[in-house]
Amino acid sequence: MSVLLKVAARLFNTTATPASVASGDMWYRSDTDQVQVSDGAAGIPITVGPVGNLPVIASTRWHGLPAYGNAASINIPDGRLYALPFWPGRTCTVTAVAANVTLALVGGLMRMGIYESDGALPTTLLADYGTVTAGVTGLRTISGLSTAVRPVLHYLVIGRQSAGLTLSVSSRSSWEPIVSDAAATISSNTNTYYVDGVGGALPGTFGTPDGTDQGPCLTVQLT
Repeated sequence: MSVLLKVAARLFNTTATPASVASGDMWYRSDTDQVQVSDGAAGIPITVGPVGNLPVIASTRWHGLPAYGNAASINIPDGRLYALPFWPGRTCTVTAVAANVTLALVGGLMRMGIYESDGALPTTLLADYGTVTAGVTGLRTISGLSTAVRPVLHYLVIGRQSAGLTLSVSSRSSWEPIVSDAAATISSNTNTYYVDGVGGALPGTFGTPDGTDQGPCLTVQLT
């Protein structure tokens, strides 16, 4: 006769590595929302998933998304809102976000923000960061932010909101495995979802993506 035993375990809740740990000890870091374990060696503990696409958060430093790929430049159509997967490996706070303008558009604006997800696609608006001018080249930064994010999938968004000529920004020629297509296709450098026709404040829900593309790259400051 076999017996099925179901056990619910609650780990030790702490905001720092316990003072004395042995190999196999495990605890929950409530300040970072990470499960950690000791292998008996000196130094930092082992983090037990998830790692996300930003597994290491260096406080106050800047983190690039996409996290890899060769430098490139793309043109942004007016009203197109790109959504970049943002999956930190620990709880953190977004304090600033920036994009790099390579071909300026006088009178042009870029709007940025962040959406929650259902684990796959962008869903509910978490924060609208407003706009920054795209009328000069170089890094365009929106700072003074304070958005707390959990170690789960989010989407940072950036879109152009202006009519007129061409606006180009830095991109990365890379593929993002979290981004998937609605139909069978083989295309290169798919790393963002997008929706078209977004003007003014960000919509409360992202909605069904209009497509996938190689989107702009962002750099985000985290604490």
